[in-house]
Amino acid sequence: MQKIDSNKVDVVSLGSGMVPESSLTWQDIVNKQMKYFHPVSGRGGWPKEPPNYIAFRYNGKLQGIHHIERYEVFTNPNLYITEIAEQVWPAHFMYFLGERILPPHEVKTGSEIIKSLRVWAALDLLLTSKTIGEGREKQRSEKNRSCNLKNILAAFLQTKVLYIVHH
Repeated sequence: MQKIDSNKVDVVSLGSGMVPESSLTWQDIVNKQMKYFHPVSGRGGWPKEPPNYIAFRYNGKLQGIHHIERYEVFTNPNLYITEIAEQVWPAHFMYFLGERILPPHEVKTGSEIIKSLRVWAALDLLLTSKTIGEGREKQRSEKNRSCNLKNILAAFLQTKVLYIVHH
């Protein structure tokens, strides 16, 4: 079950390669289809439960943050993305992404984040930090951090402007 009261963001490294047995790249799935998927298993660093927010990084910077509007569990990706060949997979989550949220400034990956490492950071810290690594470290260093809407609102007011890119 999705934790709708959480502002933790799963920050995923998104490759530019082709999705196997598909005419789309991983970036196309997110940017054009407004979807993302991963195994339900919870193994390999994948979340056991869908997060409330997911962010994507590539080309050395944060590309956007999305609210996960809804999700479904599937075994045939073709039912949701017709450009992927019909096949049977182990259970996967299919996320249906909301509009892309961009911070008002560039947020680089930072030297603290290695290649395809998945990280978690609070939404407000991700929006106000210079790097993804800085946002992650700030969250780690704040003991008993209150992750609630009050923090998010304060971050929005601090940055003054929040850009939402419409597709």
